[in-house]
Amino acid sequence: MIWVSWRQHRSQAITGLGLLCALAVYGLVLGLQMRSSFSHNSLATCLAHSLGASCPNSVANFDNSFGSLVNIGFWSVLLLLPGLIGAVVGATVLGRELEMGTWRLAWSQTVPRTRWLVIQLAVVATGLVVLGAAMTLVITWYRAPMDRLTGHFVHNAYDYEGLVLTAYILFAFGLAVLFGQLLRRTIPAMLAALVPWVAVRLIVEFLVRPHFMTPLTLARMVPQKCTGNVCGGNGIVSVPPTTGHIGDLLVTNPGSPRILYQPASRFWEFQSIEAGIYVALTLALLGTAVWLVHRRGT
Repeated sequence: MIWVSWRQHRSQAITGLGLLCALAVYGLVLGLQMRSSFSHNSLATCLAHSLGASCPNSVANFDNSFGSLVNIGFWSVLLLLPGLIGAVVGATVLGRELEMGTWRLAWSQTVPRTRWLVIQLAVVATGLVVLGAAMTLVITWYRAPMDRLTGHFVHNAYDYEGLVLTAYILFAFGLAVLFGQLLRRTIPAMLAALVPWVAVRLIVEFLVRPHFMTPLTLARMVPQKCTGNVCGGNGIVSVPPTTGHIGDLLVTNPGSPRILYQPASRFWEFQSIEAGIYVALTLALLGTAVWLVHRRGT
């Protein structure tokens, strides 16, 4: 069964490997450029001593050179990529079998249909986990210089560094598997899976995530030093940061007399909570698909 599963999904595996290689080449080229610029402008020393307040020009130059490309352009390209990967792979597990009628042969063998589906799901999900983890490592390495300025809590970094990228892929995979079972068509299942995937991501990201844990409070704003056009605030690059620590996630407007924020040290706790939500949803979706296949045979 494992060999059969590999044969059925090998083209997708090769495509995923090609995608990973392209991402690695892009990340290597841009990552080396950012590291060179970061070192040339002595930003590491400046951030360590003054959180960037003593070298606003160097921070501004670095952000002008790479900020739009790394924080906006790259993020825009990858915005739907985890959902597309999971949806394309997941829709073929049952949708293709039912659409092409090959389920009559696959489900009439000595291997029970429920066991056939469970093995298929386990093999494909394992491949997606490996792909997601590899993509996360590449993106984390490539973004490292920019993360020294922004931290990991900004949307551009948080969604692709840690556990959640793989969890996003698995969630889209689970949706597509179930929709493939219900719609019996591959392309409609892909499209149908993307809609709730985007909706859930937006709800979790903007409404639920900031409140995973009780925010900390600052009674008043940290005194800020402004030089030129660079000053503390809530932008992607704030010099110095509003809370006095790079990477904190602001929950309230920095102009408010009281600041609520999530400290940067909670990054992995937040990642674990959010990834756990998506993995639980994925297991529920896949469990439903397995139950429907089992019920179909009774």
